[in-house]
Amino acid sequence: MSDLNISLSESTDADGRKEVTLALVGHLDNSTVASLQMELSTALSAKPSHVIFDLANLKYVTSSGIRLFFTAAKQQKLHAGRVSFVNLQPQIQEVFDIMGKLPEMRVFKSQAELDAYRLLGEDDGAPFAFNNDVELDVYLRARQASHSSTPPRETNQ
Repeated sequence: MSDLNISLSESTDADGRKEVTLALVGHLDNSTVASLQMELSTALSAKPSHVIFDLANLKYVTSSGIRLFFTAAKQQKLHAGRVSFVNLQPQIQEVFDIMGKLPEMRVFKSQAELDAYRLLGEDDGAPFAFNNDVELDVYLRARQASHSSTPPRETNQ
């Protein structure tokens, strides 16, 4: 029998909107998906602006878990909410890669990367994932330049 521990925390973003983070520990499979579904239903009923899945300690996910992630994204989209994923372990990242990065969801390497991204404000809603830090840096600089009245300074190296 698999185990899944779920830690739910709530916070408010810079605009005062509710955010929910669900940290998953263990295995998300057919025997554990119902417990996440119950926690998620409660969290989504409050219509948070952002649901963040912290997958740092998720060891395994099956198609039933992926299906639940899709369901969360669809429910969030109904009220212009977002779903993001942070701290994916390599075996979980591989599943996400196979699934085509899950449309309408953001995948971040870490909470720090998500925080840096959010500092720049809203985006166009396109799926979000980067293969490496260079791609992320280029994207963040471009977004920062588009949100700033003064262009970013060039550095000579």
